[in-house]
Amino acid sequence: MKKNEVSLNLSENSFIQNFFNRWVIFSFVITLFLSFPIFSLIFNVISNYSKDWGSVFNYEIYDYLFNSLSIIFFQSLLVVFFGVTSAWIISTYKFPFRNIIDLFLLLPLSIPPYIAAIAYGEIFDYSGDTYNFLKENTSILNSIDFPNIKSLPGVIFIFSITLYPYVYIISRAAFSEISNTYREIGKTLGLKEFNIFFKIFLPLAIFPIIGGVILSILESLNDFGTVQYYGVTTFTTGIYKTWVGLGDINSAAQIAILFLFFIFFILFLQRKFFSNERINLKSNSKKKNKLLRLNKFYNLALIIFCMTPVVLGFFIPFIFLLSNSIKALEIILLKDTLINTLNTVSLAFFVSLAIIFLSLIINYSNRIKNNKLNSFFSKTASLGYAIPGSIIAIGILIPFTYFDNFFVNFFKINLNLDVETFFSGSVFILCFAYMVRFFTISQTNIESSFYRISKNIDNNAMVLGKKPILILFNIHIPLMSLSILLSLILIFIEIIKELSATLILRPFNFNTLAIQVYEYASEEKIVESSIPSLIIVVLCIIGIIFISRINNLLFKSAKK
Repeated sequence: MKKNEVSLNLSENSFIQNFFNRWVIFSFVITLFLSFPIFSLIFNVISNYSKDWGSVFNYEIYDYLFNSLSIIFFQSLLVVFFGVTSAWIISTYKFPFRNIIDLFLLLPLSIPPYIAAIAYGEIFDYSGDTYNFLKENTSILNSIDFPNIKSLPGVIFIFSITLYPYVYIISRAAFSEISNTYREIGKTLGLKEFNIFFKIFLPLAIFPIIGGVILSILESLNDFGTVQYYGVTTFTTGIYKTWVGLGDINSAAQIAILFLFFIFFILFLQRKFFSNERINLKSNSKKKNKLLRLNKFYNLALIIFCMTPVVLGFFIPFIFLLSNSIKALEIILLKDTLINTLNTVSLAFFVSLAIIFLSLIINYSNRIKNNKLNSFFSKTASLGYAIPGSIIAIGILIPFTYFDNFFVNFFKINLNLDVETFFSGSVFILCFAYMVRFFTISQTNIESSFYRISKNIDNNAMVLGKKPILILFNIHIPLMSLSILLSLILIFIEIIKELSATLILRPFNFNTLAIQVYEYASEEKIVESSIPSLIIVVLCIIGIIFISRINNLLFKSAKK
């Protein structure tokens, strides 16, 4: 009996010691902070069930589901076709301009889908100058009636040509890690290169490829600008219309929670069927993978295939923006654009720094106290990237609206003072949404960087009398500087492109470049929208170039 009591006391004491450690408390506070919008959303739906929910469910939800599922299915097929095939070609064959094309295949990431949608919407619009020019000057096209680009197939096309790089990057890395021994075994068995790809390499790389497809799906489900501009109803447009158009935050919250369950169901399927198995792709052989050479005809075919998604996803929209920007210089004043550029860059930079800081704290806490509690906090804090910005925005807006109403009524009743709202429509809640949404990007990179640093370094530093906080700032951060910079640039790019959360939470009379593009496009001022669109694209291109160079440096350092 006494032994049982002693063991129970020991387990209780160990739990108390684990939980009340200062680093664990830091992790708990950060996790609570980042998961607050989801808890508030669930609590609001439970406590304020709207009677109008039945009508929304009966009529519009089915449209949201049909359109979302159609986008997911066909977009997945196309991003796999472009991304996986291009990755296989780059990883397997040697042909002219291969290294340049490898970089070019990343460039569509610099074009947000809503900007590509505006460009193609104008190019293929029946009343557009480009469409009429092609009709008048090309005899073949004159007899062809192009389908309406502003439709569900048009949305799928835009997402496919701008989001395939998510699949390409992951597939390229997976194919590069597979040992050349597998190809040699396939040739020994009499398989041709085509069969080697489908029967050996594709099954080995299927799990990371599915991960890339899921990332592209999450990006498309988060999108608001493309589907709104093309008139396709999805969950994001439904949330925005219900809150901004009808002013019904309870119904918006109910649509958001249904959307959240839809996202979690997709993630559940991915984890259930595609995440349980792990395949060792590498062998002990130190031989480098040799690239295969082909004749000039096949080389030309490979170049054309790889450049097709690049031309569609980057060069056509970029040239459109460039030509329209020259026209726009004669129409608009650049003062507003410069102010919005400053707003966007400063907001993205400071939020990126804040996210990096929080990620360092929570990962370092997990390193010092590597227990189930800290691991749970780390995983919970990383849910944000899977959740669309519109859901996060509603989850933030609900509690802070209540706080504002409480403070305004308190000062009015007790002090007879008319005060403005503190939180709603402030930069703070916008930054909060960005931090929740993009924390996962930093978390993934910094977590892997900590794993690469031996714990013997920490032990030796502690023997020399260094405190944990000094070890973090004097040892770990310098060692992880490249990974931290990579995370900073990735977050910076994502914030610059973010539209859905910004549109709902932005302060009054405070615009970002994405908002300026959306407002001009909504008013059919396509030429005027080109300059802020071009600035977004150029900033993203610069970021992608830096990311490519940092990745090369990390790859070289990992080889040493």
